Amino acid sequence: LLAVFAMSAANAETKYFVGGAAALSTDNEHTTLFAVSPEFGWKYNSDWDLGVMANFGIDHKYMEDEYSMEGDTYTYGIGAFARYKVAEFGGAKLLLKGSVGVDFATMSPDDDAIDAETFTTLNASVVPMITYDISESFTLYANLNFLGVYAGYNFENKDLGMEDGWRIGAIADSANVANTSDFQI
Repeated sequence: LLAVFAMSAANAETKYFVGGAAALSTDNEHTTLFAVSPEFGWKYNSDWDLGVMANFGIDHKYMEDEYSMEGDTYTYGIGAFARYKVAEFGGAKLLLKGSVGVDFATMSPDDDAIDAETFTTLNASVVPMITYDISESFTLYANLNFLGVYAGYNFENKDLGMEDGWRIGAIADSANVANTSDFQI
């Protein structure tokens, strides 16, 4: 599925790139997730990349809450990013990726008597990432989400019990170092 978003006119003479990821997951708990997150960018110079990104997803699960019903959560968002090359080891590079964006999530129970509710989050983060050039036109990359800093602002939605508020923090999670879901092409 990764190759779907890797189609590119990239060659040694262009400075533009496309990429992203696609995910499909299901489990025994009645949960199914499908998500795509395309990216479009510009190689400003040998150290800096700039770009825009989007994300779209649907998460269907059996919700064990006060309603005890099945439902869907639709997620979607847009953002911008900048990546800076910190070090290079042959074809592998260590980068820092800073991003800002807005994300929406609409929760929709499978019960027509209850309307769907949406909440909005503004977010910013800086995380390390690693890339490896497979060829002149293809690069594998992974955000190393087990380490980084983030800030987010949630907008109030009283129906979901969410209040306006900031979330600010740093992540250092050694248990999540080898998460293959972070790899993209």
